[in-house]
Amino acid sequence: MSRMRYHKCLTVALALATLLCLDAYIRWSPLGEPDPVPLPLATTPAPPTTPAPPLPLHHSLQILANMVPRADAYWNRQLHQRLEELGGGNGTSASAGTAASLGVPDWAAYPEPLQRFVSHGARRHYPLLLEPSRPCPPDGPFLLLAIKSAPGAFAERQAVRQSWGQAGAGVRTVFLLGAPDGDGDTPDISGLVAWESRAHGDVLAWGFQDAFFNLTLKGLLFLGWAGAHCPGARFVLLGDDDVFVNTPRLLQLLAGLGPGPVYAGHVMAGAWPVRAPGSKYYVPESFYAGPYPAYAGGGGYVFSGALLGPLQVLAGLLPPFPIDDVFAGLCFRALGVAARPHPGFRTFDIAPSDRASPCAHRALLLVHRRQPPETLRLWRQVRDPQLQC
Repeated sequence: MSRMRYHKCLTVALALATLLCLDAYIRWSPLGEPDPVPLPLATTPAPPTTPAPPLPLHHSLQILANMVPRADAYWNRQLHQRLEELGGGNGTSASAGTAASLGVPDWAAYPEPLQRFVSHGARRHYPLLLEPSRPCPPDGPFLLLAIKSAPGAFAERQAVRQSWGQAGAGVRTVFLLGAPDGDGDTPDISGLVAWESRAHGDVLAWGFQDAFFNLTLKGLLFLGWAGAHCPGARFVLLGDDDVFVNTPRLLQLLAGLGPGPVYAGHVMAGAWPVRAPGSKYYVPESFYAGPYPAYAGGGGYVFSGALLGPLQVLAGLLPPFPIDDVFAGLCFRALGVAARPHPGFRTFDIAPSDRASPCAHRALLLVHRRQPPETLRLWRQVRDPQLQC
C-alpha cells in the first residue's frame, strides 16, 4: 500500500512540475494572452512580434477550476474531484463504473454510445496496431497533418494522399484510426488496412472501437505518439479526412507567424452543449453543466508543435469529455492558449453557390466537407496557373 501511495505522489508531483514549467513558457510567450487575437491573413505579412506584458501568475489547474462550474453534473464532479486530488486535497481520481456508483440519476436514458463512453472513458492505454514506417526528421516536419479517419474510409484517405496531404518538403501526413477488425456489425477489414499501411507507411491504428465518442481518445493517443516520434514538428493540423486544405496557403500563413503558442481555426465562442437527444453531439444536463470554452471546430485546426508535450500531460490528467474539439478547447485554455479565429477556416462549409468554385477555395485555408472526387478536382483546379480569379 505504501509503495502504491509513493508512486501516486510521484506521478502527481511530476505532473505539477510539468505544468509549472509550462506556466512559465506561456507567461513569457507573446501569444499567451487569454483573449483571442485573430491570425493575420495569409496574404498579409505577419506583424513584428511585440512582447506582451507579463501575465498574472496562473496555473492550469486553477484555470480549469475557475472555468468549469461546480455542479452536480457527472463530468463537473469528476473534474473538480480530480483537481482537488492533484492540488493535494481529499478528492478522488476520475473513474469509470456502474450507473449506481457514478451517481447519474437518468443513466437509463443516456444513449448507448454515451453510456459506453462513461463506463470505459477512464481507460487510456490501447495496443498500437499499425504505425508509420518512416520516422519524422529530428527537426521537423514543419507541418504535421494528423488526419482522423474511420478504418473503412479508404477513398477519403487516398484522395488526401493525392491532393493536399501529399508528402513534401516540410510536410508529413499520418492517418489516425481505431481498430479495423470489426465489432460484429461491421466487417473485419484489418487485412486491407494492413496492406494500405505497408503500401503508404502513413497509418496509425490502435485497438479501440472507432466511434464518434472515441475521437477524444484518438486525439489523446495521437498526442502521445507524436510527442515520442515527431517532437520536432513545428505545427500540427488535426483534422478530418473529408476536409479540403489549401496546403500551400496554410504553409505561407504559418511561415509568417512569430514565436509563441498558436491554436487557431474556426472558433466557436459562447457555445453551449446540445441538449437534443437525437443529435450525435447530445450532452445531457446531468452529464455536463455550463457553457463550453471557446474552441476551434474539430473539422480542422492548427496548433504549435511545442504544445504536444504539455497537452499530453494535461489531457492525461483530466477526465475525458465525449466531444473531442470541446475537450481540446478546455485543454488549450487551461494552458493559457486562447483559440484564435481565422476566416480561412470554414468547418461549416461555405455558400452553396461557391462550393464548386476553385476561386473560392483558393482564398481559403480549410473547408469542411468535401467528397473524394470533389477534393481531387478542387486540388487540381486551385493549383492551375491558368486559373483566373
